[in-house]
Amino acid sequence: MKKILLFSFSFIGKIGFSVAIPLVAFGLIGRWLDKKFDTAPYLFLLGLAIATIIVYFILRKIVKETIKEFEKMNK
Repeated sequence: MKKILLFSFSFIGKIGFSVAIPLVAFGLIGRWLDKKFDTAPYLFLLGLAIATIIVYFILRKIVKETIKEFEKMNK
């Protein structure tokens, strides 16, 4: 039971950081570029779109690895 609970919290933490970090980073970079080039909100939105694509591939990798770990743990 403890092992599954720790596994679940680990999975939630990985997903949380994997989503938050790229979205915040690319959002801030886009906002900064918008201020610099006076293009608001286009570069901000572009940054969020790029971050969303990156997050998709990161989450795909995390889910595949987690499925393998879960299957290994249940054997």
